[in-house]
Amino acid sequence: MENRDDNFYEANAADVNLEEITSSAKNANTLQRLRDGDPKLHCLMLGGRFNHFYVSEGDDLGWLGYFISRSACLHSLSIHYLPDGEQQIHAFSAGIARNQSIRNIGINNLNNDAFISIMRALHGLSQLEDLAIDVHTSVGPDGWSELRTLLESGGCKLQQFHLYGNNYIGNEGMHVLSNGLRGIGSSLKELTLSDNSISNEGLSTLVQALQTCTGLERLHLSSNDFSSAAAGMGSLSDWLQNSLMNLKNLGVECCSITDEGLHALVEGAANHCEELYLDGNGSITSAGLSYLSSAIRSDSSLVKTLYLQRIPIGDDGMEVLARGLAGNKSVRSMYLGDSVDVSVTSAGWVAFSTALCDTSSVNST
Repeated sequence: MENRDDNFYEANAADVNLEEITSSAKNANTLQRLRDGDPKLHCLMLGGRFNHFYVSEGDDLGWLGYFISRSACLHSLSIHYLPDGEQQIHAFSAGIARNQSIRNIGINNLNNDAFISIMRALHGLSQLEDLAIDVHTSVGPDGWSELRTLLESGGCKLQQFHLYGNNYIGNEGMHVLSNGLRGIGSSLKELTLSDNSISNEGLSTLVQALQTCTGLERLHLSSNDFSSAAAGMGSLSDWLQNSLMNLKNLGVECCSITDEGLHALVEGAANHCEELYLDGNGSITSAGLSYLSSAIRSDSSLVKTLYLQRIPIGDDGMEVLARGLAGNKSVRSMYLGDSVDVSVTSAGWVAFSTALCDTSSVNST
């Protein structure tokens, strides 16, 4: 691939044969739509066979990047694959860096060089609002450092940041990313850090970084390991109670939370969150549910929706929850799902139905 500059692309854009720079008629059609400024092409997905553009041998990514850079209609870009080849990747990334319309970007399972190149390109997208990074098994420490640098720079005022299934992150990675999170704290409204091997130490580090995220409305930490994270849960609860927070939605589902961890978390969560996801924490027993019950029974509870699926609630747990509901003034929905399919007998249902039929509780909600 020869060296090209903007003048080369500008001079040849109108006449370039799209079939000669793509590997398929479908890809050529996508470039045609980009070149023509198709107002219906708001979302572009790159990578697999079922995407708009299936990246394969024969595709000139420099031209793809150029046409992306010129698009004023493209709002969302998903990148699921980029081939090896430094020149191709850099030419493509240079095009992304010049785009002024893309607000949402998702990337999945890129190699380390491609990941670094894309992170560097995003410095130019001041309009970017939503960044989602799915599973990346080939990205090393230098790649994640580039992500931290991007966030730290403040060039992107992200409102939503999602990081899924990246096992490298862990506790050490949270130390790397924490400064980056501080860089976007003033604009951030939704943060997802799911399935990233974060435990107690990483959770405590995250809470420190969240001090600047005063506009955060949704925090999702599902599928991490908080089985020994009572201290981290306590820090999260303290953060909720001691800061001027607007957090409405907290997700800690499938995190191996214990009764002790729930005890540490629940006061701050119940008093500040409208939606609380606890489903899939199979270590919680009726003892832990008693802490939750006391918290939602409090006049200061703001919880409107509770998710408790896949918790072995049993008769004791149903009785405990019933006591919380009997004095509750906020809960409108509680999802139990398969938590109660087998383990709850008629005794548990009688206690629960008694609470539901208590009109003083119902009328106050």
